[in-house]
Amino acid sequence: MKKRAVGRAIGMALVSALLCAAVAALPQPPQETEAEEAPVPVLQPDVEDIRYDAQEPVGIARVTGVQDTLVPASDYGQLLPYAAQIAGWEQDGTPVYRYAFADSAGELVTNPVYTSVERMSCQKQLIWLMTRETEDGTRVSCAAHDGSWILGPFDGSIVVNESCIFVKRADSSVTTVYGGDGKIIGQVRGTVSSCADGVIVSREDTENGTVWHLSDAETTDSLAMLAAAQVGAFSGGAATVQLTETAWGFVDERGEVTPVDAVWLDECCDGYALAQDAAGQYGVLSASGGEAAPFAYSSGTHCGDELPLYQLWESEEDCIVLSAATGQKLMLPKDLNGGRVTALPESYFAYVDEDGNAVVFDDLERFSFEGEASFYRQGGEWMIVCLEDGYQIFDLDEAEAGKLQPYAYTAPPQQAAYADTVFTVTDPETGLQGIGNTRGRIVLAPQYDSIFSVDGSYFAAVSGCWSGIVDANGEWIVRTLLTGAH
Repeated sequence: MKKRAVGRAIGMALVSALLCAAVAALPQPPQETEAEEAPVPVLQPDVEDIRYDAQEPVGIARVTGVQDTLVPASDYGQLLPYAAQIAGWEQDGTPVYRYAFADSAGELVTNPVYTSVERMSCQKQLIWLMTRETEDGTRVSCAAHDGSWILGPFDGSIVVNESCIFVKRADSSVTTVYGGDGKIIGQVRGTVSSCADGVIVSREDTENGTVWHLSDAETTDSLAMLAAAQVGAFSGGAATVQLTETAWGFVDERGEVTPVDAVWLDECCDGYALAQDAAGQYGVLSASGGEAAPFAYSSGTHCGDELPLYQLWESEEDCIVLSAATGQKLMLPKDLNGGRVTALPESYFAYVDEDGNAVVFDDLERFSFEGEASFYRQGGEWMIVCLEDGYQIFDLDEAEAGKLQPYAYTAPPQQAAYADTVFTVTDPETGLQGIGNTRGRIVLAPQYDSIFSVDGSYFAAVSGCWSGIVDANGEWIVRTLLTGAH
């Protein structure tokens, strides 16, 4: 039922786009027939079958003119990307968009030239990461949410981290590091592998082999360098390091390595790591080389949400969850029966009971939901519990689950959007989308072919042949007629 409804919605959007393209392409040459030549028919959309009103387009060009690429300016306010043109179609009928920028006043800033625009976050600043395909190759750039600064476009790569922006030009042997304000911090050798716990890890391939550089994330000053096959991300003052095919250890920010008797180490978490010995047994080691859990378990996994929590199996039906930092074992539900637990935010866990229902628990309470579930943190203080018949909002601070909402929760297409208190919902009967919030209310009724949060207060929407930006009242700030390949 749901798949048929979604299929109908996709089909309607495809038919609408094709009708618009056909209208744009008229007039057509008359067809030759045996009878008297007939006048060329004018193809008009069937208003009973298409869910939009053909109103005048919304959005005006800036006084300074619309640019082919984004240029920095101090008066944009908020930059809002949206799908402004259809460049082609995927094999499954999905449109391939080209994106443009407008501001919150409805003024058009750029032409639809970007292949993709991704929403990122750095030092609590909203960053737009843009990609543009040209005849000369792929060009990348990034910009502040208000357009006050822009890096690029250029050939190479841009990686936006929570603490830094890393720019690696295609012809350069160094990576330039910027802050969330777009100002340069410094440079590090090679290509950045990770940036966590105040340490930048970068890799440089030389004639003599691979060299790893450890640098200060605030200043980019060099801390150490070492030869290794692989260096993980830092956490708790250390990172796991693979020295050779079978030699592993922990490395600190000074580059000093503590070897361990293991043939494999997982990523470091707060100074601990899951490990496996030559006999195939699992345990947990500390950065000092000590055993937080002995090599006595048939299987193991890191199950902490940014905490050194490890689930270790003694047999198929017997397991423990160990807090490596305290050495304590968590109290597990009696009906877990060796099942796998999933780490959730704020020290909650989830598992599926013997009846096939999702159960959320901590050390004080447990909450049961009907059927299996998927979990998504939304807005910081809430978690969305996605079920077959809808979703429920779980308040992490109050440990309360809201009532079942009869819509499908749609995970944000961009990671940074999980910080919003608004999200996309889909009507399972029609396949149309709207916007809900963490208070359990519908902000915008499901009446769009697609809609998602741009920055938490404005939304990129497609409805029939129209695409643009709407506000929280459902008013179009920018609206353009989709045109393109058909």
